[in-house]
Amino acid sequence: MTRYGVLIGAAVVYSMAAVGAVPPLPTLPVDASLAAAAPASVSMPAMTPLKHVAGTSFDLRFVTVAQIVDLIYQEAMHTPYVLGPDVLSDARLVSFRLDDRNRDVRTVMGDFLESLGFQVVTKNGVDYVTKKPGAAREKVDRDVFVYKPRYRRVDYLRALIEPMIGARSMPLTAPVSMPMQPAGAVQVPGEPISPASDAPAMPIETGVQARGDDLVIVGSHDEVALLRKVVPELDTAPSEVVVRGWVYEVANTDSTNTAWSIAVRMLSGQLRVSSGDTSSDTSAVRFTGPGVDAAISALNADSRFKVVSSPHVRIVSGERVRLNVGQQVPTQSSVSYQGSNGTPVQSITYQDAGLIFDVEPTVMREVIEVKVHEEISDFVATKTGVDTSPTKNTRQLQTVTRMKDGEVIVLGGLIQDRNATARSGYAWLPSFLDGRSSSKQRTEVLLVLQVQRI
Repeated sequence: MTRYGVLIGAAVVYSMAAVGAVPPLPTLPVDASLAAAAPASVSMPAMTPLKHVAGTSFDLRFVTVAQIVDLIYQEAMHTPYVLGPDVLSDARLVSFRLDDRNRDVRTVMGDFLESLGFQVVTKNGVDYVTKKPGAAREKVDRDVFVYKPRYRRVDYLRALIEPMIGARSMPLTAPVSMPMQPAGAVQVPGEPISPASDAPAMPIETGVQARGDDLVIVGSHDEVALLRKVVPELDTAPSEVVVRGWVYEVANTDSTNTAWSIAVRMLSGQLRVSSGDTSSDTSAVRFTGPGVDAAISALNADSRFKVVSSPHVRIVSGERVRLNVGQQVPTQSSVSYQGSNGTPVQSITYQDAGLIFDVEPTVMREVIEVKVHEEISDFVATKTGVDTSPTKNTRQLQTVTRMKDGEVIVLGGLIQDRNATARSGYAWLPSFLDGRSSSKQRTEVLLVLQVQRI
């Protein structure tokens, strides 16, 4: 038996049970009055016909009504049918499950379509699925709220208020259009549909979107009414702090007289030790008191303390500041060979060397959480391995601590030992007559950090 399909206006499909291969559909004459009344193109979301494995139940989830009708009529009912424009343009997603073959599929489909406001009218053996006369589509409860932030970025506010909209607050998708054939055309199986015109995009019904400097909120009246009160409360000026840091390199220390212990003794005369998470730590201690500048002056007066850097920056809560005092050193990252002669070509990468200071404060009601990353590095000549690229010596300190407003914290423990040997003499003298000398030096990096809320 042959299966015919005719597309008139939105869509007209006749489906019959097929045995064996399906021959190409011939071109059929079209009623001129219907063709004149039908639009040249209809804008609608792209839909793909569903496939079904013979002998299995129908379990369809999150598909359109038109896709369900198309599949059931072709695979289960084997009845010619026509889908009206209202059915094809219905973007509502539904789920459909039919696993009892003893049920009357026609009755099930009739009840299913009636519950959605559609009807099935049979004329000359063809089922016409259209909208029920007088059936008004349910009015969508939507409202729009456009907000221009005063202090916060739109992406920050969007991340906070999206959960209040619910699962519908998905990012807006790109415009999707489905090319339609002109009225009276016949679709041949296996051939692509020729585009007639571009259809406008169908925007999502609800959601939160950032449009430049504006925040566009689309939701129900209750959701928008709630967000009209919540969004201004979230759009408050972020807190700011002033971070003051002093990085010292202390020389001539030993295991019993570390830079950290020396600094603690000197600062204790100007400040008082405060209780905190690191009060019992052997490499960090907290101080409070108004005499911070006097305490720093005492450290600067000690010849053993060399100031490497003293950054003072103002930072917004949650943001990150990076200070880099030093130079960029070219290093060889790879070597490739080009041409028939195998000419070597070096790939050069520039790496930062010197003092790198990263800090990220987060202001809370009682404390200020500070993420600190400090790095002091330099390059020396490589004596083994790849001697064409220098070796990087690095000392790093990375920690997360909580401080009260105005507190001072001392962080230490970055120790480096350097051993140097020297030989002097005349070339015409025996080597055992040469002068030899050696030296050992231990240096320790110390960080003094203070945060103050503005």
